Amino acid sequence: MSTDLTASGARDVFEGSDAAGSGGGDSGGMPEYVLTRKRMKHLRMTVKAPHGTVHVSAPVRARQRDIDAFVMSRRDWILKQQKVAVEMPVPLTAGPETERLRREMRESVPPLMEYWADRMGLEMPTLTLRRMTSRWGTCNSVKRHVTINLELGRRDPELLEYVIVHELAHLYEPNHSKRFYAVMDKYLPEWQAKRRELNRR
Repeated sequence: MSTDLTASGARDVFEGSDAAGSGGGDSGGMPEYVLTRKRMKHLRMTVKAPHGTVHVSAPVRARQRDIDAFVMSRRDWILKQQKVAVEMPVPLTAGPETERLRREMRESVPPLMEYWADRMGLEMPTLTLRRMTSRWGTCNSVKRHVTINLELGRRDPELLEYVIVHELAHLYEPNHSKRFYAVMDKYLPEWQAKRRELNRR
């Protein structure tokens, strides 16, 4: 089982009746958002760097007014997340920086992963380093293969370490179950603080 799950669906851009193209400014209007309808039970929202674009996933049969109300109820949160998003570094693109990070991480990541695999009583999995747009890392527990986002080369080493431990923990438990979090607590007790720091950036 892979922990890197994606879904697709029709996408539309919506502006609430009060937005006037403001994109969620301080006027109090509806933030602009991109809507994707999927086979799901609950509404979900993310704010993505580098422009702070708001993405809403909604059940296929969800009413538009309910979606708008959901977005409007989280307007303050959206504004805070957009401020964080626009301050984040520009995402990696193919080029000299990416290749430099790939060379550096080919040297630094395998020994660190081998250290943690040994400490956690695991065989060293196969490893891929690549640019990723929505995950810090993935783990295919069947193929015993871990992928690490090259973007982590720009972050503090302890945050790379957190992602490595997180993905290795999926070799014990593919899902984010109580057992998975027990593994995290055992080997990296401060993992929650590291996750918060990583997701703030």
